[in-house]
Amino acid sequence: MRGVNRPVPKGYPGHPKDAGPVTQDLRPLTTLERSLVQTFPSNFKWVGSKTDREQMVGNAVPVNLGTYVAKALIEHIEQSEYHDSEIDSALFQEWLSAEKGLSERSSRDTVSRLSRANKLHPLSSETDLQTYIFELGRKPDFESLSPSVRSQLKRAVKLYSEFRN
Repeated sequence: MRGVNRPVPKGYPGHPKDAGPVTQDLRPLTTLERSLVQTFPSNFKWVGSKTDREQMVGNAVPVNLGTYVAKALIEHIEQSEYHDSEIDSALFQEWLSAEKGLSERSSRDTVSRLSRANKLHPLSSETDLQTYIFELGRKPDFESLSPSVRSQLKRAVKLYSEFRN
């Protein structure tokens, strides 16, 4: 969708991906037709000069695409909030420092690893540690990690299990 709606200029060579031959007698789409292609409702009101309206339509993100992206973001945020709410990161980090003698950086890294494991396979308070580690190990994303990273994630889960008990 072009940002301008002008007739085809003389000498326009066409583009290899044009659907057909481009000739001077092609009628440009109206602002309404162009906005319908962008999935705007037919009663959407465009405000401004003709040039402004044409530019807005040409620069617009298609409505259906925007809706799809927004729904995907909402779903991701809701899932992240739900899963992350299972883990009390601040208390866990404090416990790691106080009870396990980890430095602030090591504590943060452990919390980060636990969060990563939780994203690969959600951790619930009812899950048994051995069952969780077994199920985590079966996840393709987990299997694709290096042995060192897998070991670090398992250690973070074990520490978290100890913290919960």
